[in-house]
Amino acid sequence: MTRVRRSVLFMPGDSLKKITKAATQLAVDCVVMDLEDGVALDRKEEARQTVLEAGKTLDFGSREKWIRINPTSTSWWQDDLAETIEARPNAYVIPKVESAQDLQQICDWLTQAEKERGWEPSSIELVGIIETAKGVLCLPQIVAATDRLSAMMFGSEDLAGDMGAIRTPEGWEVFYARSAVVTAAAAYRIDAIDTIFADFNDPEGLQKEATVARQMGYSGKIAIHPRQVPILNDAFSPTEAEIEHATKLIAAHDANQAAGTGAFAYEGKMVDMPMIRSAQKILAQAQATGQRNQDSSSE
Repeated sequence: MTRVRRSVLFMPGDSLKKITKAATQLAVDCVVMDLEDGVALDRKEEARQTVLEAGKTLDFGSREKWIRINPTSTSWWQDDLAETIEARPNAYVIPKVESAQDLQQICDWLTQAEKERGWEPSSIELVGIIETAKGVLCLPQIVAATDRLSAMMFGSEDLAGDMGAIRTPEGWEVFYARSAVVTAAAAYRIDAIDTIFADFNDPEGLQKEATVARQMGYSGKIAIHPRQVPILNDAFSPTEAEIEHATKLIAAHDANQAAGTGAFAYEGKMVDMPMIRSAQKILAQAQATGQRNQDSSSE
């Protein structure tokens, strides 16, 4: 079944109250318990214990349970893993990834941990964040680093700082990197999660930016406040018009296939397999989001 990652909400790892709200009350697709930027330097240890408690005791329901550790360039990442592994997250989020080795050393650590605990190999996935200039340049090696990698995130704010760029509402200063991340993810058939929208008091601006991200090929976007979640869920879900068009297009394709026709004309346009695959993806997404029943899906 298609996995839905429209909204990815970060919560500070040292706040059990906020994590509990996200994990049990919000209609968010992925909850990220943060040990990096969301936690002060003198609260790292406390945050690890809070994340461990939350991961072991809370029922996340259909929400994915992710943990963001500190970058491999710091001295904290191994303790982050060692002290939270028993929470058994669906994925660890790795910030500031700049090389394949950044992911491979974590993959090696997890492989040993899974083996020691008798867990299924590679059951814990990795999500990498690209937020430095070096990370952008090394994307081809990063996305090929490990089969554990199931998604890539784009971090525009750190990237702009790394580049010395000036952030603008239009975002042209980071557009190359934004495109590079979603393209690299698509090449390896993994999800791409777009960057934050910093002003959580601007729902119209978030809606507009999320719409552009979906048009670019992103499957979801990072949320930094609960009120952003429903906007993102809506923006990255197929519209009723898209679902209706995809349903009719696939029905026309099936009819033409039965008649021995390959490419065919539909509503004044020539249709071939890339368009059919796009329609099938829309229907799979609609099924995953509950907008369409499985019984009505096209084979």
